[in-house]
Amino acid sequence: MNNSGLDLSFVINFVKVVIREAINHKSLVALTFAVISLTVLLMGTQFPKKFSAETKIFADSQNIIRPLLQGQAATTSVSDHVRTVREVITSPRLMREVIEKLSLVDNPKDPVALENTIRSIAGRLQVSGIGPGLIRIGFSGSDPSEVYNVVSTVTDLFIKNSSESKRRESREAFLFIDKQAKNYKDQLVEAEERLKQFNASNYDGTEAQARARIQELENQIEALEVQIEESNTRIDTLERELVSESRFVENRYRADELRTRLVEAQNRLDTLRLTYTDDYPDVVALKQQIRDLKFAIRNSEAPPVSGPTGSSGSEANVNPLYEELRKMIATEKVDVNAARRRLQRTEQQLEEERKRMERIAERQAELAELTRDYDVTRSIYEDMLERKERARLSMTLDIEGQGVTFRVQEPANFPIQPDGLRFLHFVMAGPLLGVLFPLGLLVVYVYFDPRIRFASSLESISSVPILGVVPHMSTPLTKRIMRTDVILLGLFVIVVMAVYLAIAFAHRAGVF
Repeated sequence: MNNSGLDLSFVINFVKVVIREAINHKSLVALTFAVISLTVLLMGTQFPKKFSAETKIFADSQNIIRPLLQGQAATTSVSDHVRTVREVITSPRLMREVIEKLSLVDNPKDPVALENTIRSIAGRLQVSGIGPGLIRIGFSGSDPSEVYNVVSTVTDLFIKNSSESKRRESREAFLFIDKQAKNYKDQLVEAEERLKQFNASNYDGTEAQARARIQELENQIEALEVQIEESNTRIDTLERELVSESRFVENRYRADELRTRLVEAQNRLDTLRLTYTDDYPDVVALKQQIRDLKFAIRNSEAPPVSGPTGSSGSEANVNPLYEELRKMIATEKVDVNAARRRLQRTEQQLEEERKRMERIAERQAELAELTRDYDVTRSIYEDMLERKERARLSMTLDIEGQGVTFRVQEPANFPIQPDGLRFLHFVMAGPLLGVLFPLGLLVVYVYFDPRIRFASSLESISSVPILGVVPHMSTPLTKRIMRTDVILLGLFVIVVMAVYLAIAFAHRAGVF
């Protein structure tokens, strides 16, 4: 509580000292007030005015057409509206159009002046996003008419160029896709022609047909081999049967009778030999009889010699089974020879079919390549047709203004008052700074003055207690002098303020 009282008393004493110093240096304070006030006022008259204007545009990317044609047509869209607007309006081409339209350069053919003006305007243009699809375009300068005209012209040219750019982009995209579609159509026709020529020159058929034909010929060869083997077996069997058959029927019967008599004679001979020796007359006679029978059998088995008159008799004695066997053998031999010729021809055909199969396999690779080229070209061509249709719809939408469109949401207003510090602010700040500046200097002077001005400072230096403080006393003469000085300084301040207000009103009226 005591510390708080001491601090308050120190502040009061400090303020009294500052006021006393101000009174002591009243002339200097008044002069400083006048200089600071007039200096601030003059600075206000020369302070550059900054006017700004802004317009708000809206990037409208939603309309009733978009959901209806979703997936069918690609409406032109802008992914980053703020960046796109900034790049477009600060482009040299649009800046040149603005400068030429507003005649901001005396000599448009001077590249240095034109480039400096472009940089100056582009540097003062501000583009920022202030909401979904809402973009602010601002411009600042010292001339309100120029500021307003630049903002309005830039906005108008941007919206116009944006619409034209979208239409041109859609048209160029459509023309490019249409050209590509025609190129792929020509390639597709060429691929079809190559495929047609290949099919027309391919007489070997398909691989399945060749395989079926090879399988058929292999089956035929197998059947012919079995047939030839069976025929050879039948020929061998028939030949053996033919050997066992007699050609003539009469000789056969006689030979059979002679063989029977030979067997009987051989049996009797064997019986006689059991009793008699070989020189026995009956034995000798029986041996002679056996020799005669064997000779007769050989003669009977030999074919008769047919004379001019005996051919009919010989033919009449021919064995029909013998002749039938001969005919069957001859037929089988003919069939075997025919089967062998068919087998040889079939094997030749099989070899030809295998060569044909090799040719088909070789041509299959070429056919696969032609087919692959045709399928790929057709797929790309069909895709290009779909893209062409979508590009046509997109171009139509952009022509009708159904894509992403920029429209003015809030036009620019003519700037009447400058931005930032105005002259009124300097007028108000002049007297205030004129008072505060010398007081601030006095506060600093008192604070850093080494002279002892307070009793507390004296107590902190020495341990001698202070019994009392003698206040400052003014004599009547001093009071009269003070009164005179105050009147003169008051008149001086009034004159200064009159000059101050005169300068302010003159500048407000546009005198300078």
